[in-house]
Amino acid sequence: MSADTDSLGESPPPVVRRRNLLLRLAPGGWRWDAGLRTALAFAIPAGLLVACGRSSWALFACFGAFAVMYGEGRAYRVRWQVISIAGAGLLACAALGIAAGAGLRDLAPAWLIEVVLLPLIAMIGAYVFDATRLGPPGVMFFLVACSGALAAARAGIAADGILIATALGVAGALVVSMAGRLIAPDRPTRLAVTQAVRGVDDYVAAREQGTATAPQRHRAAEALWNGWATVYDAGLSDRAETSPLVSELLAAHRRLAEAAPSSDADPQGIPLARPTIRYRLRRSLTLDSHATATALRVAGAGVVAGVIAGATGSQHPHWAILTALIILQAGPDRVHGGVRALQRLLGTALGLGMFAALIQLQPSGFALVAVLAVLQFGVELLITRNYALAAIFFTPVALIAGGAGLGGQAIGAVMRDRLVETAIGVVVAMLTLRYVLPHAHRRTLGWTDRRIRGGALELLTCLRTQPIDATPAMVLRRDLQFDLIGAMRSGMDSAHNDPEWAGRVWPAHMDLLHSGYDLLAHCRTVSPGAPLPGIDRWETAFARPLG
Repeated sequence: MSADTDSLGESPPPVVRRRNLLLRLAPGGWRWDAGLRTALAFAIPAGLLVACGRSSWALFACFGAFAVMYGEGRAYRVRWQVISIAGAGLLACAALGIAAGAGLRDLAPAWLIEVVLLPLIAMIGAYVFDATRLGPPGVMFFLVACSGALAAARAGIAADGILIATALGVAGALVVSMAGRLIAPDRPTRLAVTQAVRGVDDYVAAREQGTATAPQRHRAAEALWNGWATVYDAGLSDRAETSPLVSELLAAHRRLAEAAPSSDADPQGIPLARPTIRYRLRRSLTLDSHATATALRVAGAGVVAGVIAGATGSQHPHWAILTALIILQAGPDRVHGGVRALQRLLGTALGLGMFAALIQLQPSGFALVAVLAVLQFGVELLITRNYALAAIFFTPVALIAGGAGLGGQAIGAVMRDRLVETAIGVVVAMLTLRYVLPHAHRRTLGWTDRRIRGGALELLTCLRTQPIDATPAMVLRRDLQFDLIGAMRSGMDSAHNDPEWAGRVWPAHMDLLHSGYDLLAHCRTVSPGAPLPGIDRWETAFARPLG
């Protein structure tokens, strides 16, 4: 075994070259159905507003329609709740924007209001989405709703029109997103289970061929975690003996357990899916966590980008702030963050050309609604495949929804400002990735490793007096699984940001992760109600000092 490989012979992931990621389509299928839902969630309420003679309100329906994106992949049993919560947040952000744009208009410069309000929302949202691992699209659309409503209120558009249209957009998102339940009520769960099975099979096949990598194991474990989360959301955990989907997921879990050296028996029972929201938020309240580092970077970059934009006399500093947020909100490593920055700049430049062509056509009424619906379809279709392509469609959506170029505004000035503000945000974000908390990945990796060791020892202490399926033990097993997935992500961030350092700590880090996964797999070999054998051996393994 080489110095930078773990006990299973898996090396750190190689640093991918930026040019290999810039224009590449990421693996995965085309999201035709998601794109259609996104388009209809806006088109239906916006079309109704046009039909009722409220064309001036129609564009603002997109603020609420963004809620449909937050329900994607969720089981229908909880999807409506997720969309309702996201919709309430979007409506609240729009209301904040209106209050700031109209109520504070005479109290402070417009750019200063944006520099204070938008980074604050971005910081809170980035922390919540990162700590809870809610996934894309993140906090971005909450800022779009706030900044768009702020600009509209500043331009003198009535608050009731903006809020009514936003609320109708949320309603459209609910109706469109839940309509699929009438046709295929188990489709989201089937898709999650299929993805989990595929991830596990890919990893097991790679293990058999001797080509398995750490990222493959991480993807398999994360896909299983998402699969079980969807099973719980769908209410299938109480029907384990009768649900084919649960049986299929258990079989995949069994195959992954058997691929680990210490697992030679069938796993029993269904693991708990995910910790509570409260636990996840409290867990990351430390300067060492990925969520805290991401939130601080987002806030700092937002303020700096907004101040620079304001100092140049820009009328749209929120464009620079949004650009910095979009690049940083997922807490990317420097390689992927740099790629996202370049994709943002390239996509914006090309998107401005599309915007100019569309404005020359001067669409209005139903035609304008149709144009925006098609553009939003394109955004959702491409967002997970290549961000540069998605940004081509998103740029005219953001500009038209904000009223840019309509009502006699100079197209050239709008396009120039958009490109300049985007460039400011890109430069600030890239400098932030490089110089703000430059060794955060090291602290986060150490923190996650300490949590794994402490969580495993706490679980073993509990199992000395409790059976394997006692509620306290199941909660600790669930929390350990959550930490293992986070630690794998931290390891890959370190490998990209700091490959030399990561190579030195990689063997100890991955051996700890393998021990954690093996412990969980071993727990699933024990019959319900029985104690865990070999606790002393496991405690010895986790009591060893890290690295």
